[in-house]
Amino acid sequence: MKNRSEIVAAVDFGTTKISVLVAQIDDNGLTVLGVGTAECEEGLRKGMVIAIGKVVEAIRQARHDAEQMSGCIVSDVLVGVGGTHIVGVNNQSMVSPKAREITEMDVTRVLDMAKALSMPVDRQVITMLPKQYAVDEHDGIKDPVGMAGVRLDAEVHLVTAARSALDNLRRCCERSGLRVVQFVANPVASALAVLEDHERELGVVVLDLGGGTGDLTIWHGGRLVHTGVIGAGGELITRDIATGLRTPMSRAEEMKVKHGCAWGELVNASDQIEVPGVGGREDKALSRRVLTEIIEPRVIEIFSMVKREIQKTQYDDNLAGGLVLTGGASQMPGMVELGDEILNLPVRLGQPRGIQGLKSILESPALASVYGLAVFAALSWRADMPKSMLPVTDVQPSVGWRGFLKRIGW
Repeated sequence: MKNRSEIVAAVDFGTTKISVLVAQIDDNGLTVLGVGTAECEEGLRKGMVIAIGKVVEAIRQARHDAEQMSGCIVSDVLVGVGGTHIVGVNNQSMVSPKAREITEMDVTRVLDMAKALSMPVDRQVITMLPKQYAVDEHDGIKDPVGMAGVRLDAEVHLVTAARSALDNLRRCCERSGLRVVQFVANPVASALAVLEDHERELGVVVLDLGGGTGDLTIWHGGRLVHTGVIGAGGELITRDIATGLRTPMSRAEEMKVKHGCAWGELVNASDQIEVPGVGGREDKALSRRVLTEIIEPRVIEIFSMVKREIQKTQYDDNLAGGLVLTGGASQMPGMVELGDEILNLPVRLGQPRGIQGLKSILESPALASVYGLAVFAALSWRADMPKSMLPVTDVQPSVGWRGFLKRIGW
């Protein structure tokens, strides 16, 4: 018998870049076949499309590169959604099983009821993750199918997004020749890419710090319990450098990447850097410590926002797993050390884990989100995950999981 296999494609819309990833899922796991990225600094702002033409151009470029690398033709895609319009909420529901034994239909009914959350017409549920079930008075159940009981409760976490943001992302994909099969919350995808199972059990925060925003999730007892977004990212740091040193944004970004450090204690006072001049002025030498003095207050501000977001929940004292920092803006030296100092939590840099195929490319935290989208698509192939604990999402009619791409190997 020939092994099952499926090809999936994912698109991640970042503030400064767009990424497209193609992967194959089979009984042996997930294998990445191709990745393409394209700069898009003026097309999106904090997860919202502000220039459709620029976004479409970037999608086409990233798609082309991913197709060339993978040898697959991308047509249907899983799309990651991030930005300040993302909101996570918890909900509960209850049904009475039609028979004494709980069936898959009963689980579907209780999840459908949990998803029927009353919300404004301009918002839409994009991802729902079951947290736990309760049968009669027994809670903490992950797979209630086959159990005897007269009452089935479900506790879930839902992630919602602005309909207008989803519509604009869909239009950008359609104009670039792609069909959106499903939207997935970027904070969830990032966490799936970088977390270890034991961290989710202990209690952990994941911060995906991108160019415009920081996507934040809190996991406890193996479950997603909180989703939030920090309205600040690496772009704000770049703007501070450009203003403080009176240099163009492009040069400020280059200096941040090459010489930036988030914590002044790690910088030698004798280190010198060159600051590009503006308007024909000559470049000038500057102590690297001065650059750090511009960066550090902004990073402290970002971590302070994270701390306030954590304190809004009931889990601020139950995070033995600490904080996992990922995303493009997380790679600056000193981020882990300063985060540990401000948050009073153990902090580590999160890189995509369990990678098969193109490992040297995907080890960067900047690609955690797009890789996490493929991991999300592969959840239903995991033998250790009960069907009742799989994410519930809105798959577009007539497409389904098996219509992602022109498949190969069948």
